Amino acid sequence: MEFRNNFQELKSQIEYLSSLNKEDVTHIIKSSIYELESLKFFNEEELNEMNKVTLISEPFNNLFFKYNKEHLINKGVVYIEEENDLQFIISLFYFFKQRVPILFHTSSKLQLQFIDILNKFLEENGVSKKFLRKIDE
Repeated sequence: MEFRNNFQELKSQIEYLSSLNKEDVTHIIKSSIYELESLKFFNEEELNEMNKVTLISEPFNNLFFKYNKEHLINKGVVYIEEENDLQFIISLFYFFKQRVPILFHTSSKLQLQFIDILNKFLEENGVSKKFLRKIDE
């Protein structure tokens, strides 16, 4: 029974994320990046990598994926466990932009700080945080 309840909750989160406005998602990502800039943990090149997440609309710049994306499964859930802080943040931004529920495990204080920043902007914009789940090991 628990699996069925978890599945129904996951399905409702996927539907909720799909209903989010593209402009709201982009605003939350840009606000979070701006906040990260003020912390001065990342250099200019790393910040540019983060900003690419909001600018790129194609996940794979490849003709196969470009013209066959309607055949690709684009619903599900992703688990992120990354030691590299920059890759962790970019991955979260990317999957949020794609409106995919995210399970994650943090491995540094900066990653925890980033989650707090993201949650702050989700709250400010009236977006539910239920699609983000921290998995403790």
